[in-house]
Amino acid sequence: MKPYLELTISVLTLVTLASGLYFAIRRFGLSRERFTFLRLTIEAKTLCGAGDVVLTAISVYLENKGDRRISARIGRKSEHARLYDIAPDICFHAGTLKIRRVPEESSPLLFDWYSLPPLRTAARLMPKEEDVTEEADLEQINYLDEFQDPMTGFLDVDFWIEPRETYGQSVFLWLRPGIYAAKAYFLGPETRHHEEEYWSTQVIFTVATLPKRAIEAPT
Repeated sequence: MKPYLELTISVLTLVTLASGLYFAIRRFGLSRERFTFLRLTIEAKTLCGAGDVVLTAISVYLENKGDRRISARIGRKSEHARLYDIAPDICFHAGTLKIRRVPEESSPLLFDWYSLPPLRTAARLMPKEEDVTEEADLEQINYLDEFQDPMTGFLDVDFWIEPRETYGQSVFLWLRPGIYAAKAYFLGPETRHHEEEYWSTQVIFTVATLPKRAIEAPT
């Protein structure tokens, strides 16, 4: 009986190993569940006018389409350190938003994002004792700034998104009427070649002249 028992155990062990290998290949090979999948979208909305500028909200939405948590990339060593440094797509932040003006043309023209000129504008970004207006680079807007981690001196963000979860964050600007392009990036912790967690998307939107109107406070 003993040889038969040993043979039965060996066969069951092989079947178990084969089944485990099959499901591992199916899950992580065919279904690619070891990879992360993120859907990144941008929505722009004009709200009201005030003189020569228009209040505009640009919202970035992240949807985790995979089965793994996606975390924001960390590792900045200084305020101007780059988390993504492959020119011309330079990103200081894990969640970087860039806004550029689209010049008007008088004849048909094919163009892309990289041909558009960068923008700078006045900014009031951090709570201060007095109203302080500084200059901001619209190439390096941190749309995840509310998740800045004090443990890193506010250099990195402490942000993640669970499987099947959707998150949206808005950036508010006063812009002059015209045509604009926005490009959003999200960087995850994986940086290996061919497997880097890098996502981007872009959209073109119009800022039209709007009448000035009062914005009612919530009741």
